[in-house]
Amino acid sequence: MSRTGAPRAVLDSDIVFSRVLHELMGRVAKRLELLDLVWGEELLAEARRSLVEKKGLSDDAAARWVGYLPQNFPDGETDLTGAAESVDFSALTDDPDDHHVCRLAIASGAAYLFTHDRGYLRSTLQGHGVEVTAPDSFLTAAFDETSEGFLDLLERQAADWAGGRSIDELLAAIERAGAAEFAGKARAAFGR
Repeated sequence: MSRTGAPRAVLDSDIVFSRVLHELMGRVAKRLELLDLVWGEELLAEARRSLVEKKGLSDDAAARWVGYLPQNFPDGETDLTGAAESVDFSALTDDPDDHHVCRLAIASGAAYLFTHDRGYLRSTLQGHGVEVTAPDSFLTAAFDETSEGFLDLLERQAADWAGGRSIDELLAAIERAGAAEFAGKARAAFGR
């Protein structure tokens, strides 16, 4: 648990890559106080590179995109200097490029690592107290507990998104980003 009482969580770079999803997770942390998001410079750099290379964003646009985390969660920065040096990261993920994400999750005391990446070795990370899960699973369960808060949160996100969009457009984007079950529950609650 963090200083706020909410469980700490890491958004993998594939979640940061989806603006709608990482902003949704940020709103869940900031407005509903269900998570305490943590981040590291290496994770942000990986996300920036990915946004430039795969989405074709300019360096400035990518920096603003990933800047959402430090701007909204300044206390979430985790210094990884010397952190978890005794851990065998090859036992935690199939991808050596994800060692820094595992280090961040362990060093920060994260309860969750949100990702769509299947290369993480879930049972081994669980041994370090880190549950590897897709955002859809967490969001769906949390929606059942606090649906009113989520409906307000989604209305605000839709109003803020690109100068204002409809709830239907936002939910479709969330669904495309990999949170289809959550989007379906929200759609039903909105009567759509």
